[in-house]
Amino acid sequence: MALTLLLFIPDLPRFDPATSARWTLLDAGAALLREGEAPLSALPHADRVVAVAPVNRLLFIETALPPVSPAKRNALLRYAIEDKLTIDPSTVHAVVLGRTGDGEATPRHVIAAIDRSWLSAALAWMTQAGFIADSLVSSASAVSVGSGEWAVVLDAQHGFARRADGFVYNFDLGAGREPPFGLVLAVNEARNRQLPPASLVLQPGDNGTVDASLAAEWSKALQVPVKIGAGSDNGYHALLAESRSANLLSGEFAPRAAGSTRLAMLRPALTVLALIACAQFAFTLIDNARLQRERQALESEMARIFKQAFPAAQAIVDAPLQMRRNLAQLKLERGLAGDGDARTLIGQLTQLLKAVPGSPAVAGLQFRDGVATLDAVLDAPAQQAALQRAVNALPGASLTTQPGSQAPAVLARITLKAGS
Repeated sequence: MALTLLLFIPDLPRFDPATSARWTLLDAGAALLREGEAPLSALPHADRVVAVAPVNRLLFIETALPPVSPAKRNALLRYAIEDKLTIDPSTVHAVVLGRTGDGEATPRHVIAAIDRSWLSAALAWMTQAGFIADSLVSSASAVSVGSGEWAVVLDAQHGFARRADGFVYNFDLGAGREPPFGLVLAVNEARNRQLPPASLVLQPGDNGTVDASLAAEWSKALQVPVKIGAGSDNGYHALLAESRSANLLSGEFAPRAAGSTRLAMLRPALTVLALIACAQFAFTLIDNARLQRERQALESEMARIFKQAFPAAQAIVDAPLQMRRNLAQLKLERGLAGDGDARTLIGQLTQLLKAVPGSPAVAGLQFRDGVATLDAVLDAPAQQAALQRAVNALPGASLTTQPGSQAPAVLARITLKAGS
C-alpha cells in the first residue's frame, strides 16, 4: 500500500535535528492513518513526501507575463516580478501557479515567491533526516474556496485570504474587532478592478477561533457579504491535488524525478562516451602487444647475430653490451686502436693542436684510466680562441687555462675522455 506523508514545515528562521514538525500519514486513498508532531527522526517513512510550507513564508504576486513557452517564461520570471518586490529578486525562488482567470482584458498569472535561503535550509533539514520531498505546496492550499468567494482564515495574530484562483493575501490582525487593514486594502483593490469578492467566508485557523458576530460587523465595514465557514475539512485531499498541479519545487529545487529525467536524456551520450573510452583502451592494449612483439623480435635477432659472431659465448644476457665488450677485446688482441686506446686519444689531441695557428709548444702529455691530458703553452690570445673552438667541436674534450710564467703566455690543459 502506497503511503503519503504530509510534512508541515514549521515557521522558523532556522532548523536543527531537534526541530519538531507536524505530520500526517495517509494511505493510498488519502485516508488518515496517523498524525502528530515530533522531530524528524521520529517521523514514519512513506513512499511519497509532500512538504507543506507555512503561508507566511510565501509572497503571492499577480502580474502579466509575455506569451512565451514555459521554459522561457521561467527564465524571465525573476525580471518580470522585480518591480513587485522590495528585495533583490535573485534571493527568491518564484513559481507560476496559473492564470488568474478573472476575465480581465489583459491576462494575469499568479506567482508564488519564497525566500531562496530559507527554502534551501528547510529542504536540507529534511534531507539530513532522510526525507526527500517530492513536492512542496503552501499551507493555504488546504483551504477550499468557492467560485467568486474569498476564504479568510484567522489565527491568533495573523490571517490570510485565498481566492479561487490560488492567489493569497497575507495580513496581520489588529487588536480590535475591525477588519484587518491588509484585508481592507485587498478588497478595495479588487473593487477598483471591478472584481470584488462575491462574499468572504471566515474560517478559524489552527490556533484561532471566529466570533460569529464578526460576520455582521465586517460585512458592514467592507460592504461585502461575510459568512462563517464550517471549518471541518482537514484539507488533505486539497493539499494532494495541489502537489500535482502547483508544485513549488522547480528549477534548481526540482525533485529527484526531474533529475532522473535529465539523466535519462544524457544516457545515450554517456553510453557513446563509454564505448569510445573502451575502444581507446582496447586499441592501446593492441598497440602495446604489437610493440612488445617487435621488441622481442629485435632482441632475438640481436642474440642470433651475436651467437653467429661469437659462437663460443656461453650465455647471452645483454647482446648489445656483450657485443661491444667482445669487439673491444678483439681489437685489443689484434693491436687495433679502440675508443679507450691511448694512441687514439693522443692522435685526437694532436689534431686539436693543428687547428691552432703558430704551432704552440707542448709542455706535457699523459694518459691514465682512459683519460688523456695534454699541456701546451699559448703565446697569443688568438691561439687560445682557436684552441677553444676546436675543443668545443670535439665531444668529451675540455679546456682549462692559467697564466704562464711570463706574460702574455698562457698554460692550457686539454683533457679528453675515452669513449666520448
